[in-house]
Amino acid sequence: MLRRPLTYLLGAALALTVTAPASATPEADYGYGRDKLAEKPYMGWSSWSMQSSKYPGLNPKGDYSWLNEANVIKQTDAVASKLKRYGYDYINMDAGWWADWAWNFGYDEYGRPTPNKERFPHGMKWMADYIHKKGLKAGIYIPVGLAKGVVDNGDFPVKDAPGCSTHDLIYPDKRTTNGWDSSYKLDFSNPCSQKYIDSIATMFADWGYDFLKIDGVGPGSWKSGPQYDNRDEIAAYRKAFDKTGRKVHIEISWSIDITYIEDWKKSSNGWRIDTDVECYCSTLVTWENSVNDRWKDLPPWLQHSGPGGWHDLDTLNVGNGEMDGLTVDERYSYMTFWAITASPLYVGDDVTKLDDLGVKLLTNREVLALNQQGRPAKPVDPNTDQPVWWARNKDGSYTVALFNLGSEAKTVRANWKDFGFDGRKHVRDVWADKYLGKHRDGFEATIPPHGTKLLKVW
Repeated sequence: MLRRPLTYLLGAALALTVTAPASATPEADYGYGRDKLAEKPYMGWSSWSMQSSKYPGLNPKGDYSWLNEANVIKQTDAVASKLKRYGYDYINMDAGWWADWAWNFGYDEYGRPTPNKERFPHGMKWMADYIHKKGLKAGIYIPVGLAKGVVDNGDFPVKDAPGCSTHDLIYPDKRTTNGWDSSYKLDFSNPCSQKYIDSIATMFADWGYDFLKIDGVGPGSWKSGPQYDNRDEIAAYRKAFDKTGRKVHIEISWSIDITYIEDWKKSSNGWRIDTDVECYCSTLVTWENSVNDRWKDLPPWLQHSGPGGWHDLDTLNVGNGEMDGLTVDERYSYMTFWAITASPLYVGDDVTKLDDLGVKLLTNREVLALNQQGRPAKPVDPNTDQPVWWARNKDGSYTVALFNLGSEAKTVRANWKDFGFDGRKHVRDVWADKYLGKHRDGFEATIPPHGTKLLKVW
């Protein structure tokens, strides 16, 4: 979630609803690399692509209004029936679950976001329970920082923290933070700030959530400087969830600064490397805005991905050609690149309306296995519009993908020597499921504009 008016997250309405007391939970140590979270890139579905689109009929009550209980139920049912058996198991709700249709935000008597009753009449715990009953995992969203709507509309006690109130949590100068400057930066020199994060984590854990996307995180989100350094807050969320004893996957967004990757690794399980993939237009995405950016932006991150934490290329919108806004060749390239580079695969389409090609792309077990083996492909040369990406698979074979990012058909060649071997090798077209024979020293093919050819070589 990204390109919003500056009014985003500035909602001032405080809905003072009572939250049930938190249940006592044992402490556990679920830090990065120790908790069995994110052993593989996660797979699932996310709401933001449809929330952000101006595709006819998607958001009838205004911008971002798609997100509501009825729509999430439909997508949950569709994922459970169509995609769960292929490994897609997260249902992630993005921004707005605590906002009304005019994008005014509600908070409880402890200054925590509270579900909007028009969007989610049964509440967020009920929603998580529904998702779990389908054999899926539930994801929720929060922006970084203390919302201005909390501070500017009163002073609220922090849940289970005697002597702490929301006015204690921020700096005296009210310095803003996050990618929209819509929140005040928390001051973690005051223990009350950790207590506040604890109260939110406990609430999410008690509701039963398995995944939290924290958005607008810096350094990153097109912001830099001390007031936008949210490393302490992300660490506070990790610590808070550890206390609850619930395993919660933490994903941070967007355009995260790679300079601080070691800190991100300690506190989170995934990091969005780029801007939103969505176009905020009449489709979900377009090739130029901004699917094709990923090929040249990803390489520096590859060395940092592995069990416990993965680079995140953003939502996968290849399921419905009419809605996605892509050509057939672009859809193949999009799916291929996300899969072979071990990015999380979370669908942004309306899963009730997948077309035949969408089903083929999203459910090819061989392609999904390449993703789930967790061996990110890397480029021979990242600075070309006809890149070759490759990875050595666990069985000793090689994944080789030829891409053409340009606007005209081009011949693209893979040379075996670039992968450390030579001679004659078997080649198979993965998407076509077709054996192409043995080829000496390399393989070449004419690739259409924005197209790909995915090969297995052995």
